[in-house]
Amino acid sequence: MDASSRIECLTDTRTDILKFIVDWVNNSASDQSILWLHGLAGSGKSTLSTTIANIFREDNLLGAFLFFDRDVTERSDPTVVIRTLAYQLASSDHRIRAAVRAVIEEDLNIWLSPLSRQFRKLIVEPILTITNYFPTIIIILDGLDECGAPADRAALLDVLVKEFASLPSYFRTVVTSRAESDICDAFNFQSHILPHELDIKSHVNYDDILLYIRHHMSLTRNKNRHLQLGPSWPGEEILCQLVEQASGLFVWASTACEFINGYDPVECLEVILRAEATSGAQAALDAVYKTALESIGCWDDESFISDFRNLMGIILVTRQPLSSTAIDAFLHFPENRPCMHVISLLGCVLQQSLRVRVLHPSFADFLMDKERCGRDMWLFNQPTYHRQLAFCCLEQMDRALKRNMCNMTFSGTLTKDKLSEVASYSCLFWIDHICTISDDIAPVLDQMYGFLLQHLLHWFEAMSILNKARDTILQLNKLYVWMTVSILLQILN
Repeated sequence: MDASSRIECLTDTRTDILKFIVDWVNNSASDQSILWLHGLAGSGKSTLSTTIANIFREDNLLGAFLFFDRDVTERSDPTVVIRTLAYQLASSDHRIRAAVRAVIEEDLNIWLSPLSRQFRKLIVEPILTITNYFPTIIIILDGLDECGAPADRAALLDVLVKEFASLPSYFRTVVTSRAESDICDAFNFQSHILPHELDIKSHVNYDDILLYIRHHMSLTRNKNRHLQLGPSWPGEEILCQLVEQASGLFVWASTACEFINGYDPVECLEVILRAEATSGAQAALDAVYKTALESIGCWDDESFISDFRNLMGIILVTRQPLSSTAIDAFLHFPENRPCMHVISLLGCVLQQSLRVRVLHPSFADFLMDKERCGRDMWLFNQPTYHRQLAFCCLEQMDRALKRNMCNMTFSGTLTKDKLSEVASYSCLFWIDHICTISDDIAPVLDQMYGFLLQHLLHWFEAMSILNKARDTILQLNKLYVWMTVSILLQILN
């Protein structure tokens, strides 16, 4: 997903917080150069950050917009943030571009340096070489809590806290995240950071969600004119009841509206309204997810349960989202019952574009918490599915990899499209999945040994085709460390 495909705030909603952000940016007297917007999952942080980015892009003030995504490896790696930030800043201004290029030409291995040195050399020093006056430059980092695990992003937080203050005063940085403990510990009580919690209980937020639901009910009426729903359906009283059920969460409103926009909107609305009353935002979100899953109506069908669990398991653990065709290939869904048969029933919680993924990270959280989802058939243990996908990757590579697998001549051009999506994913991430396995490693070692014995050189060739040849040594070292530790633990136990 690129920035152009991200959803903005609905017109005339979030106006107060948008004005607050714009006023803070324009307040040149403030020494607080970082605004930290934090709130619960589903409170609309990403939609808000996208709207902010587009506002400042229109004014030619946007220097960089990074949005993190735990489902996509490239968007959840803290080690690449600074150089990505430098690239976007360089792309926004030719003077910055020239200064950054000079740094890279002088030190081609700058990307191997600690993040603090990367920040000083690739961002601060190039900026300071430019004497001409800049207008305000806005940097937006959305979803910082999705950028790696707490231990992985510690160095990045350190840069935000200690190094960002060295940027010139015309820089303003907006960071959005959940209030995770490591981020709170780093950001609280810092003089240059302005924390601001998104208040989901405010009357303004209530009114915004009401506008959102009213707008989407209008879309449902227009889509289903033959049902004669009436010009004011479902009525103001029902709209207000839905807003109360949302408990201040835009993701609840979004999920409920998608659910109501099904085959029978009247019945779907009744299902939502019949849901038991809850107290608290998370309980309300869990209730709408349970309603969406229960409404599928196939939970006494063992075949459906198996398909659902295999499908959701692979969606939850993939390092980057896969197409439905690739999922079919990995899981061997039969042609007369492809995974899209299940995906089509989950339209209010799954995104069904070119790649299949959960619509919101909170749904993945729900499925991995027994207390929240409440049913074993909805509970997913990630290591189980990492293990399954590791074996799938080895199987797919065993089928696809061979010498000169792309039938290239000496004059041919190596391009990524020479490899299938399944083969490409398997080559890139098989080691990642294997390294999550912590028990019963003997079957994994057996299959892995056979693969390496027959296909190691073929894998090198494939990684070269994918422009990832430099990653092979790092990946193999990671695998070696995992093998050593796993075998040692097995001996000790």
